[in-house]
Formats: sequence, C-alpha cells, structure tokens
Amino acid sequence: MAEYMQKSPKKLNLRKFSRQLYVIVTADENWELLNCSAVIVFKWFHGRCLKDLKEFNGVAFMVCYTFHCKDCSQTGEESWQAKQANFSHMCITVLANLAAEYLSASGLLSPATLPQEPIYFNIFQKIIPYMNENWLLLTSMPKRVKNTWHTTLQKTLAKEKDLFLQKPDDPDSFALAETNLADVGPLNEIVKQIGRKSNFDKSNAVALAATFDKLTDESGAGSVDGPKTRGASKRRNAEAAPSGKKPKMSSDQGASAAGTSIDPPLNKDGYRYFLAERDPNVFEPSRDESAAFVIPAFSYRVVPLPTVGLSQNDKAYQLQVEALAGSGGYQVTGHEGYAMVRATHSVCKGTWYYEVSFKEQPEGSHIRIGWSQPYAVLQACAGYNKFSYSWRSKHGTKFHDAKGKKYHFGGFKEGDVLGCLIHLPIDCESNIPTISSKDYLPESYKDSTLINYRHNLFFEVHDEVADKLKSLKELPRSRIEFFHNSKSCGVAYENIHAGYYHPAISIYHKAKVSVNFGPRFLHLPPGAKGMFLRAEEQQHEQTLSDMLYLVENDHVHPQ
Repeated sequence: MAEYMQKSPKKLNLRKFSRQLYVIVTADENWELLNCSAVIVFKWFHGRCLKDLKEFNGVAFMVCYTFHCKDCSQTGEESWQAKQANFSHMCITVLANLAAEYLSASGLLSPATLPQEPIYFNIFQKIIPYMNENWLLLTSMPKRVKNTWHTTLQKTLAKEKDLFLQKPDDPDSFALAETNLADVGPLNEIVKQIGRKSNFDKSNAVALAATFDKLTDESGAGSVDGPKTRGASKRRNAEAAPSGKKPKMSSDQGASAAGTSIDPPLNKDGYRYFLAERDPNVFEPSRDESAAFVIPAFSYRVVPLPTVGLSQNDKAYQLQVEALAGSGGYQVTGHEGYAMVRATHSVCKGTWYYEVSFKEQPEGSHIRIGWSQPYAVLQACAGYNKFSYSWRSKHGTKFHDAKGKKYHFGGFKEGDVLGCLIHLPIDCESNIPTISSKDYLPESYKDSTLINYRHNLFFEVHDEVADKLKSLKELPRSRIEFFHNSKSCGVAYENIHAGYYHPAISIYHKAKVSVNFGPRFLHLPPGAKGMFLRAEEQQHEQTLSDMLYLVENDHVHPQ
C-alpha cells in the first residue's frame, strides 16, 4: 500500500490511487450510488485497467466518491465524482493517511501485517496541519479562514466514538477505530452510517440494561435509565424500537410553527429530536437536482415554536397530552407507573413560574411537579436523578436524585392549584448571567445529524448522559419554590445545578392535571414571569445562537 501514499499529494496519478477505487454491481446490474441499500458486490479496479480516467484531484483513503466502470456506465465511459465530505469523512481520510505514512516509515505497511494497537496523532501537531495543507483535496467545502473550526473538529473526533478513539492519557490525540487500512473506504459499514440515524440493536440494549441493573444499587439512585420498580423494564422494552425499524411515534400529533400537523419521533434512549426547516440565512449553492447529495445540517435550523406548551415528543409514550381549547392550557392523563412530560421551552436565567391544577385523583394515584433538565429520563418520576427537582402530592415530600425529604406537611390533592417557581440569578445591571454565553444560549444543533421521517426533517441529538453528570455544577443563589393554593410553601431547593430547566409533570396511574403557562394565573409571585413569555425570548436566543454558529464556522456567504 506504500505505493499509493504521498506526503504532499497535489494531483495524483490514477494508477497510484487505484487501490481506493471500486465499483458497485447490483442484482439487476443497474448502477447505484455508493450509499445504496441494495445487496451489492464491490470490486477493486487497478489503475492499469482504467482507460478514460488519467488524473484527478484527491488523496488516498477518500470515502466520499462515486465511481462507474466503462462497461456499466450509462455513457460508456469511466467516471469518478467526489461527493461532499464533512468533518467526519475528512478525519477518516486524514488519520488513515497519517497512519499509512507512519507504518511506511516504520517498515510495517503490508497487507499481511495489521497494527496491533491504534496509532494516535495529536490534533494540533498532525491532524490540523495535514488538513490545512490538503483541504482542497479533502472536501469541496470552502476553506476555513478563522481557527474556530479547530474546536468543531475536536468535538467531531471526540463525539464519533465508533469512528475514532481518544487517547486515555492525552485528550488531544486521536486514532482511527479501524486499524485495518485496507477496510477504509466508502463501503465500510461504520462509514456508511455517517449522517444517518443509528439503528440500535435491541439485543444489545437488553444486554446493556441487564449489566447496568447489576451495577446499580437497589434503590436505583443515580441511574440514568429510570427506576428499577415493578413494570419499569416492561415500559422500557415497550418503548424500545426493533433493530432496523423506525422509532415508536407519539400517538399525539405535534405541530410546526405554521400549524402543519406532524408526527414527531419520541425522545428516548439518550436521543432527542427537533423539527427542522431551511435556514434562509444560509446561502444554497446551485447543484444538479437529479444527482443524490447529502443535505448539510448547517443549512437548516430548529423550527421556532410560537407558544409554550407541553411537548408532544419530549414525553413518555404512555402519557396522554391534550391542548385545552380556548384556555391555552394543557391536560395530562397518566397510565400505569410514573412517567414524565416536559414543556416545549426551557429556562436557564431569570425567575419563571407556571401553575398546575390537580383535576382528578383516582385511588392510589399521585403526581409530581417541578423542573427538569432535558437529560432526565422520561420513564421515571421528576426528582428521580440529579437532572430534576420535584414536589410529590403524597405527604408533600420533595425529591431530588431519588432522595425524598420533608417539605410541606399533608401534601396536596384533587382540586388544589399548585405553583412552581424557579430562580436562576442574573446580573442586575446587564440583565444576563455571570457566565459564558455558550452556557445560556441554546444550542443551534447545526452540527447534529439531520434525518428525514415522514417527509419532515429533524435534528437528531445524542446526549452522553454520563458526561453531563460529571459536568454538573451548582449555581449560587439559585432556588426552587412551590406554592399551594396561592400560598408559598417556602424554598424547596437552593443552589441547584446550573443548566436549562423545563417545567415537568410526572403522573402515577390515572391521575389527571391541567397545566397553565399563563398569562392568567391564580397567583403570580412578585418578580416572576409567566412561562408563556419564554416563547418569543427563546426565538431571539435561538436566532442569535444560529448566527454565531454560522459566523464561527464560516458558513456565511454573500447572496
């Protein structure tokens, strides 16, 4: 393989690059694109076998291209065309070339010899310099001028754990997960999944859940998968999607900002979904619409929701959520064990308030109300782990991290109106938090995976919950306070963890509540704002976050 490597590739002779070219033959001998889903047989072509192609721009180990041989091409001529490569594709190519150069210099580059250990390279000393030197050969994206793309590159390498390995004792060094360089190419199974939704094998999920159960204490405190109570395993398995199939959908209909009815995927298993729309602020280059291409995620944005409500997809599947006509409120009905639903909007600064009316309380049913970060498990009650805080109707106990403490003697019951207030301090003069803007502006999700479901595009966001747990830190002077029929029950929590908090409701059995985000409240505490005001505010913040992403990543072009 050494003959195919060049340290500073400019215009490579095709004979030197032929090890990286192949052609796909389908059952009916029709030519398909590289990412086709048909059963295929692939074949490598030697440079000496190709007649029409003499030279082209590229480097070895490219993974984004389409090649047609002479016999099966519709034009009767060989053709090779590069496809749009993102950072993940570029990193694969760069690391493979660096590894080949290292092995060649060590005299170990041989098809009969496979490296026993990953070969790590420092992102600042090796990866970025190689990428800078060969940018035009690696991708058709405009070359970045500002160095802010270095951070994006590092995030990509750290996030794509199936593709890259991070050195345990050096977080700035990375290696290819695939040590056999002969398998690096467009038909590598993991490479084919870049930009697609992951299909998580159900048997693996069951095995991982069983292992996790053994490692978790009997109380389940600190678990990120939900409590180990009766029926919890049944609920998790009922919600898990079979391998290769689309995730279970909500039985309730969501709506876009324009009012179009949609059926969104449910958030679960560490994955969250956001309806996306074309971003008019991103320049769209002209392209051949008849040819397949990968839609760049940065050219889309999160659809802004015009009103605050209960989410139709950020909820447990067994909860029934209904919008109350005329009042602007929402009604939630439970079923079986504890399950949670979160509001569509969240807050991370200021003082905010919403109310819950306890409508029906069948025998043995209970509710919990409070605030939850987006990483709290939905197949559990609010207050189950470190990401949420709650107040329970039974005995008036408050809960956080699965620990209950006395709070309001007697609890609350059917007919009561409960208030939930959260205070996340800001600087009185500047009216902004005393932290970096990246911690209080919402994520743009423009670097996330863009998926297509039922003719709607969604950003798919995967949360590493274990990493989120490690990064939790207290926010001084913050607090959560609850109200019972307009009267304060006192401060329930102080110095809570910093982050984004959604109003959250948990229902046990068939209890029913209605949720009021404003503007008309039974009692609005002085200095607090109703959650209904958050809709417009979050739209402005989301727009600012999108603009910052586009500027930092050089995606702004004159139109």
